[in-house]
Amino acid sequence: MRSRSRARIRTRITATGWVFIISFVLLLVAAWNTGANLLYIVTGGLGSFILVSLALTGYGLRRLDVSREGPAAAHRAEKFAVTVRLENHKWLLPVMSLRIERARAPGQSAAYVMRVPARRAVVVRMTEVFEKRGVHALPEIVLASAFPFGLFERRRNVPDASQVVVYPRVISVRASILEQLPGACLMPSVTIGDGDEFFSLRDYIPGDDVRHMAWRASARKGTLLVKEMARETSRYIVFVIDTLQRHDAEQFEERFEEVIEIVASLSVALLGKQYTVAIVTEAFALVGGEGKTQERRVLETLARVMPHGATPPGFAWFLPGEECGRASYVFASPDPQEWGRRGPRMGSWILDPREAVRA
Repeated sequence: MRSRSRARIRTRITATGWVFIISFVLLLVAAWNTGANLLYIVTGGLGSFILVSLALTGYGLRRLDVSREGPAAAHRAEKFAVTVRLENHKWLLPVMSLRIERARAPGQSAAYVMRVPARRAVVVRMTEVFEKRGVHALPEIVLASAFPFGLFERRRNVPDASQVVVYPRVISVRASILEQLPGACLMPSVTIGDGDEFFSLRDYIPGDDVRHMAWRASARKGTLLVKEMARETSRYIVFVIDTLQRHDAEQFEERFEEVIEIVASLSVALLGKQYTVAIVTEAFALVGGEGKTQERRVLETLARVMPHGATPPGFAWFLPGEECGRASYVFASPDPQEWGRRGPRMGSWILDPREAVRA
């Protein structure tokens, strides 16, 4: 994800600059009152110094292209790297002593560039973090430079329209609490190791367990082969999330985020054990799947789940899908009064996040 930006340059006088300008005015008044040529010479030198500083400081941020590149997705409350590329299109003059700040934290440097040569580019890295789940634009940054004398500071805001999908956090959970749910789904899945039935042969990869070697087949073919086994039973879990906005509930937003994080963490843990996982809300549904691709889909789906007031109370809106006869349903609600109760479907229950979090 990369974006480029140009913006208007603003100027402010630094504390050093104010002291210098006040001194210049006092010397000018003294020269005017006394008529001393020496004071006029000193005053002229100070005035030239101010003009040169203003001109050079303003020119430093001109013809400077800024582009940023960050990840397409990140987890909430976890830092991620953003690459900032500064390209100087001037023919002769370099850009010197450039600070990069976050617009939300003015005065605090996030990165520093000593020099960007003429007709060259420099790449720096900085970190960002999102405290809320969802889809967000990269935070705005500010380029600031007080070169060469520190009397004036030129600042240039760099907004960014590129978006980052912020996943919920994935925490350590006890997925074993779901393993006793009824409704096994007979979906064969390939595994390396202690499966139930032979699936196929494949070439040996360094690191494979020698106990799974197919020695006779390897001898016939003249190359090392490994057995792949298939498990007969793989579980199918459907998480059903209540998204009703409860304005009168205490700490509703925190509890809603807690439920989303628990569902995300359980989904990742189950997918790692070759389960099939699906997500259902009142607004949309993610069909069941397995593996790393489904893990990404689950996290992206949960990143976009937000509470709203149009949902019927409880799970009155829920209708089982086509996988009804072969899946186990787990219902998740931000209402603590519902935790641990039976769900609307026979054999189902409403998840209690406190039981899932690993101590």
